[in-house]
Amino acid sequence: MGRQENNLEEIIYKHGLLNAAKHKNKANSGAVIGSIMSSEPDLRSQAKQISSKVGEIVGQINELSVDEFNNKLMEYGIVVEDKHEKKETGLQELPGNHKDIVMRFAPNPSGPLHIGHARSAVPNAEYVKRYGGKLILRIEDTDPKRIYEPAYEMIPEDLKWLGIEADEIVYQSDRFDIYYDYARQLIEKGAAYMCTCDGDSFREFKDNCQACPCRDNTVEENLELWDEFEDMVMLF
Repeated sequence: MGRQENNLEEIIYKHGLLNAAKHKNKANSGAVIGSIMSSEPDLRSQAKQISSKVGEIVGQINELSVDEFNNKLMEYGIVVEDKHEKKETGLQELPGNHKDIVMRFAPNPSGPLHIGHARSAVPNAEYVKRYGGKLILRIEDTDPKRIYEPAYEMIPEDLKWLGIEADEIVYQSDRFDIYYDYARQLIEKGAAYMCTCDGDSFREFKDNCQACPCRDNTVEENLELWDEFEDMVMLF
């Protein structure tokens, strides 16, 4: 019984030291109890006994001199991280080969750039400067609902204000033929299918973790639907 009691006191002492190390060498009884209960689930049945001992042990810890406190940390094998350690600042080194590096910034033309855009564009532009690479501005304008016509001019102007000039501008809407070609290739390989479900039905399948029934279409059926889709698109 005496050995169990000593072990309990050692556990309390260790948690007390840990708590004190985080708060200028002054432990808090409530915080120490909480730490023990959360990290030592086997001791929860002894909560009453622990509570009665914590106050006394925390008092002992808080009366230690700086040297005594540091010696106790060493005795219990506790390593305290230096909170004042300097954090790495600036751009981190990119992994891999940096030769002919290409970075891209791909906003929707839905309005002027905002701070979130800047957080993406500025680092990419800086990496291009560091490694002598190429920056591509890719305008994601394949969704008509998100297009604000003046944004086509506003985006490059906003980038210029940030000190960024793209080496190349790509408009995704100019690349539809490429996307259509690859979509057809995927269908022919059986790696994609045409879905004709309405939005509500598809959402219900998704919410219930059910596969869309259109997945069972044959390659021939999917190609026929794809041709109908392309014909419909050409009308517009």
